[in-house]
Amino acid sequence: IHLAVGHDPAHEMTISFATKYSNSEGDNAPLGGVHIGLEEDKLDRFVPEQEYPLHYKEKNPDGKIYNSPYQHHISIDGLEADTTYYYAIVVGHRDDGIEALEKRPIKHSHSTATEDVLSATKTVDGGDQRRRRLLPPHYDGSELPCIEGQLVRSFKTAPKRGEGPVSFAVIGDLGQFSFSEETIRHLRDNKEGIHAAILAGDISYNEFDHRRWDTFFDMIDDTEIFHEIPLHIATGNHDIEKREDGNVIFEAYETRFRMPQVQPEEREVFDFPGLLNMDAPSYPLPYDWGNAYYSFDYGLAKHIVLSAYSSMEPDSAQYKWVKKELKSIDRSITPWVLVTIHTPLYNTFDKHHYDPQIVAAKENIEPLLVKYYVNFVLTGHIHAYLRTSKVAMGERNDKGPVHITIGAGGRQCSAGFQNEEPEDWVEARDASFFGYGRIDIKNSTHAEWRWIPLSASVKHPRNTVHGEKGMVLPSLMFDEFVLENQYFL
Repeated sequence: IHLAVGHDPAHEMTISFATKYSNSEGDNAPLGGVHIGLEEDKLDRFVPEQEYPLHYKEKNPDGKIYNSPYQHHISIDGLEADTTYYYAIVVGHRDDGIEALEKRPIKHSHSTATEDVLSATKTVDGGDQRRRRLLPPHYDGSELPCIEGQLVRSFKTAPKRGEGPVSFAVIGDLGQFSFSEETIRHLRDNKEGIHAAILAGDISYNEFDHRRWDTFFDMIDDTEIFHEIPLHIATGNHDIEKREDGNVIFEAYETRFRMPQVQPEEREVFDFPGLLNMDAPSYPLPYDWGNAYYSFDYGLAKHIVLSAYSSMEPDSAQYKWVKKELKSIDRSITPWVLVTIHTPLYNTFDKHHYDPQIVAAKENIEPLLVKYYVNFVLTGHIHAYLRTSKVAMGERNDKGPVHITIGAGGRQCSAGFQNEEPEDWVEARDASFFGYGRIDIKNSTHAEWRWIPLSASVKHPRNTVHGEKGMVLPSLMFDEFVLENQYFL
């Protein structure tokens, strides 16, 4: 289960969830719906699914065909702003119809015993059907029960546009490793005041094994954090997932998530021979709209999420859209603008200086970010932490954005500095600690950024410098600052 805001986050929420695997010949997808209400024991509104559940088929590295679980995305509108709602997901047999589904019982507390809520989960080799499918590493939740579908959960809608304060967690390059778990658990344990989370690409690191998407969501479900707080994603290079003998891209990324789309996806096959180098993929890829790039207003903030792997050229759909989007923002109502893109435009580390996506973003997108006074640019890709000064076109500039790289969310923490002396626009940098960040927008003029370092990297517990064997630099143990809104300077 995971949430995402709709086009109007004060009044809309999308609840996404997976049900049974689509691997039985002739099986109909389960029928899904959501009970919702203002009181935990009075869910007096029922919202049935608006579309047939999505699913896809892929070939795993072992040559076996993988059939995904059915993915349900149910949008709920007509909500009140800044209000807590209680909801319960119900799932039934499609042949029984909506009326029978609406009458399914709801649970107000966790069961004391493991049970198969969906009556459809199966395991490999005829194992215990009350437990999850046996899945390979990275995350292993096979000894834990499936989450309970009919259980009552809650979320809170966004404040009205222009109201605050609002706070956002920012994560990059998460994956499903031990440090990934630490990040998510820390976020869960410190969720107070956080309204939504931004994951700046490289989500599950499935390494072409789509069972690892399922284990990624097991990890998410076992913390329950995104049952309550909306999760918004950006495209990362490891989310492309083109097989060596295939030509489909971003299949899981489009199927398993539902962002507040501008219009439906336009995604073509990518006929690239052989295995696509995920560390240096081709640019651009034939993918527009859908979950690729989108925006939403959340209280005092405008979020714009871009795709580094879709075309950013001046004649592209994405460029035209983001230029129009930035131009249209009324800063008297929505004073803060946050742009998320996976690839960093500013880089103090010894990796990814010449990615074509980065070159295109600096050439085409950065002038727009400066012209329209974007406040923060949130990125991942490099498994390290960087905060720049307010910067424009390579120079310190009081009206330029602050660029944040937050790519040590869990996958790795391993990037040497390009030089011992940081560039003039570097304010803080570290490649020895995993962690994530938090933005607290206090009012129209001031926001606070805080980096939250967690555990030191096991493989790279010290900062190093490219070409300087034996040189180590101290770790950064703390970083926070207050930003005065560049638009009003």
